Amino acid sequence: MSGRAKLITGIIILIILAGVAVTYTVIMDFVPMNESGVMGNNAGNLVNGGFFCEHDGRVYFANVYESRSLYSMKPDETDVKRLGTLGVNNICAGGHFLYFFMDSTQYKSGNKGLGYVGNTYGLYRYNLRGNKMASLERVRVKSMQLCGSYIYYSGDSDTQSGLHKCKINGKERHLISDNYITPASYDGNYIYFAGNPGNASLYSMNTAIGDTSARVMEGNISSPVYIDGIIYYIDNAAGYKLCRYNRATGAKEIVCEERVDLFNTNGRYIWYCVSADGSPALKRMNMDGSNVTVIADGAYNSINYTSQFLYFAPFDKSGTVSYMYHIPVGGTGPMTRFDPAV
Repeated sequence: MSGRAKLITGIIILIILAGVAVTYTVIMDFVPMNESGVMGNNAGNLVNGGFFCEHDGRVYFANVYESRSLYSMKPDETDVKRLGTLGVNNICAGGHFLYFFMDSTQYKSGNKGLGYVGNTYGLYRYNLRGNKMASLERVRVKSMQLCGSYIYYSGDSDTQSGLHKCKINGKERHLISDNYITPASYDGNYIYFAGNPGNASLYSMNTAIGDTSARVMEGNISSPVYIDGIIYYIDNAAGYKLCRYNRATGAKEIVCEERVDLFNTNGRYIWYCVSADGSPALKRMNMDGSNVTVIADGAYNSINYTSQFLYFAPFDKSGTVSYMYHIPVGGTGPMTRFDPAV
């Protein structure tokens, strides 16, 4: 082959490689819309910080031992991998993407790697196929949920404290309400939320038809969690007892007579924390309130679960989560420290 032919061949190869690279980049950056009703994480996890999210055979979590850096593992806690080095919470997943609030103030010196983007914060999307991160909006997020192809979120600042939504490709941003609304509880069509402190009744928001809201049940409630047609909530007016409301029949009943500080449920068990009687504890009961069992004495919060484990953290007045415990999701102890070593 002559020198001229070799040059032409080399140029053609370079053009082909460049085309392949561009095509690959376009494919990796493409964000397909989700099917209607896709939910990013269960409501109970998001109400409790959204530190764990199970999706497509993996658990994505905020590693509190490394300033809440983003990690993944199998549900049995093997095959642990670091995905980023910046602090995350409110983790949601859908399709080939994760969505979360990320804050570089959680960045730990000397831990540079994937995810280091400087002094920044905001709502982010992470591509599980290409290990690429994209900023959707620079906002401090207090609570959020992935609902179909939109992320609903409430800001954690004076300028963005209302309920917003944006499409998962970062477009079509809208302010839905000036009031702070927690969008965690989602049934595939409606978001269930407590009204503002002056009118904390149970409301529903139709995400399919204009995000219109309607009162579902009068009362003074907090922390609604929808699961299997039932909405579990804390009844503030009834001494903070855990109650449930049947969406189909309108029936309301008390599930737990104790004063409940916080709870989570997977549809089989309810885990809840109490402290009012001077003997704080994390407890577990069946969905109807029967078979109450103490899991751990002491004050705890940040209750998250996956298909195999329950995770929870010692209560700290500063709001800091320095370490976590875990037990099998159907177990009652003894609890052990969760140590996600790579």
